[in-house]
Amino acid sequence: MKFFRIIKRKKLSGIDKLREFAAARWPRELGSFHGPEHWDRVARFGKMLWVEGADMDVIKAFAYLHDCERKQDGDDNDHGLRASLLVDVIRRLELSFLDDCQISKLKRACQLHTHVLRTGDTTVDICFDADRMDLVRVGIIPLPERMATKQGAKLVSNPDYMKFYQEFARASR
Repeated sequence: MKFFRIIKRKKLSGIDKLREFAAARWPRELGSFHGPEHWDRVARFGKMLWVEGADMDVIKAFAYLHDCERKQDGDDNDHGLRASLLVDVIRRLELSFLDDCQISKLKRACQLHTHVLRTGDTTVDICFDADRMDLVRVGIIPLPERMATKQGAKLVSNPDYMKFYQEFARASR
């Protein structure tokens, strides 16, 4: 009699599947400044910045999509627009866990994240700040007055932000 071992796989959440989708699209030759390691930190920063009323699914989806359409790891002014257009393409499969209102916020956050300081929408503004808090990775210290949320401004205005960031980034590995 043969015995078979059954291996149960953990069912991936919609966000986990989205991360895998985005990571599979990321060209390795572009490096890591705007790739999956950055996206994971943005997701963690988003969780840290979350406040009542903000939509965590949109914040996490933003983390994994906002830079995934870059054509280069340096200046690429249209990458946010391309990411928002990608949202339409993958809406039914990769983003089926989001409703129409969430899709609208996600598209807005992706499209505007490099061009707009704040929108007044808590979810979108948390997306912006979660990305900005990781600017240290490219040698830019985020300024409190350039943050979209009060909680983001408070975090980056801390004199120990650089130490905090280094420990935060180390814990992300």
